[in-house]
Amino acid sequence: MHAACIGAVVTVIATGVAIIEQERNRNYIPRESRINAIAQREFYMDSILNLGDRHCVEQIRMKLVVLYKLCDVLTSHDLLRSTQNVSIREQVIMFLQTVSQNQRFCFISGIYYKYVETIHRYFRIVLKAVFKLYKHLIKDPGNTIPAEILNNQRFYPYFKV
Repeated sequence: MHAACIGAVVTVIATGVAIIEQERNRNYIPRESRINAIAQREFYMDSILNLGDRHCVEQIRMKLVVLYKLCDVLTSHDLLRSTQNVSIREQVIMFLQTVSQNQRFCFISGIYYKYVETIHRYFRIVLKAVFKLYKHLIKDPGNTIPAEILNNQRFYPYFKV
């Protein structure tokens, strides 16, 4: 009986050692390193902004100076605020890429490593802010008709009423 117990223990230990050796010699598929989403997002935005005005215009249809001026105007009129996770610059760039490049929210979410719902929320926030700028940018011309239109038979018939 004693010899049978010792034989069972030896068998269990030998099986355990064999399993450990098999696991140690196993070929694992290497896993890709994790992506630092914040660093990648900043790198992507910097690549848009720091490669010159031509590249900036190609990506967001706006020169860098105009982009910063737009961000300043939206901030000064208290229409946009930075949040803990998304800066004003990032909100505006995501909005402009969606509008200017006719990109889907799922494509933009892949670039910025954010959920589609987050992209959609900030798109709506910036859109509402841009709509509210009309009070500051568009002025009512009044009832005066410019002389170029008034004296031109081609245009004036359309502006009579």
